[in-house]
Amino acid sequence: MESKKSPLFIIGITRSGTTISHDMVMKACPEAVDLTSDDDFECRKFWQAFGLTIGSRRTGTLCECATKENIDPASKEAINNYVSSRHAKGGIITKNPHLLNKISYVANVLPDAKFILIVRDIMGVIASEKVGFNDAYKGDEDSPPYVHYWPDTKLPCWSYVQCDNQQEPAAKPSLLVTIKAMIKRVMVNLKNRSFNEPGKALPHQKLSDFYHSHPDKTRYYPGEGFKRLPESWITLNINAINQLKELDNSRWMTIAYNHLVDDTKGVVSKMLTFAGYDAPGLESLPEQLNKSSADKWRTNLSEQEQNIVRETINNNRENFTTICDTVGANMLVD
Repeated sequence: MESKKSPLFIIGITRSGTTISHDMVMKACPEAVDLTSDDDFECRKFWQAFGLTIGSRRTGTLCECATKENIDPASKEAINNYVSSRHAKGGIITKNPHLLNKISYVANVLPDAKFILIVRDIMGVIASEKVGFNDAYKGDEDSPPYVHYWPDTKLPCWSYVQCDNQQEPAAKPSLLVTIKAMIKRVMVNLKNRSFNEPGKALPHQKLSDFYHSHPDKTRYYPGEGFKRLPESWITLNINAINQLKELDNSRWMTIAYNHLVDDTKGVVSKMLTFAGYDAPGLESLPEQLNKSSADKWRTNLSEQEQNIVRETINNNRENFTTICDTVGANMLVD
């Protein structure tokens, strides 16, 4: 690619601040575009078009890992051709928590890509995941209910499994949600339309069928698997760091979420400079992000749940310390 800008992938555990990080970066650099122009800012269907599986309510599969060994020449060429064309418009800046177990794949398919790993304190993430996972389990008018599943695999990631108490195989969005999606799509397309974007969704597995081949109840949440939340925080972050360390140091960096909150403009400027982007919109950003939710974990997590988190840290002290040292911040706020 001729541009000094590198395609930038913002990654991190769900509820760790990847969305707000992406929002702030895009506001500071308005000429940049996302990987695709549809209303899915995590571009999940794009990756599934090339054989990867992205676990979410939108995509209908488990979130399986992919490494450089899974790259086939045809997919690599197609992805590079698409990314080169779209990157030329103003530079690609995208985010996706479900690429945490696919860093090796993406990095070797796109050798010019750079990665920023966002890491948020463990209590904050677990409390937010608990609320979000419980909400997903309830479902609503715009989505059937889902339970989260944590697999016992080499590079695991959370997956959604659709509960069977939904009559329809897939919920139809409400009129309001449909209108909002249409408006967002039009706005994005007016900015930089990409035609013939790859994309693929698959039918969701149902819990009644899935449970027969995955019977361990301690791997589902809501349910008996609360301990998997802190386990996943450590596993996902250490696996991401280990994958990133296989790359040249110039291709990746880490950001502590609390640093972004405390010094929003400074951290966003650092992120954009790292990937070769200017920041003409930096002054439109706040000096700091809202801190009102910083201590919600104290009420959202019971004392027993907080103790489970601390016990998990103690049982994985070496990895937890490596994460803190790599990010340069304490990830247990007491």
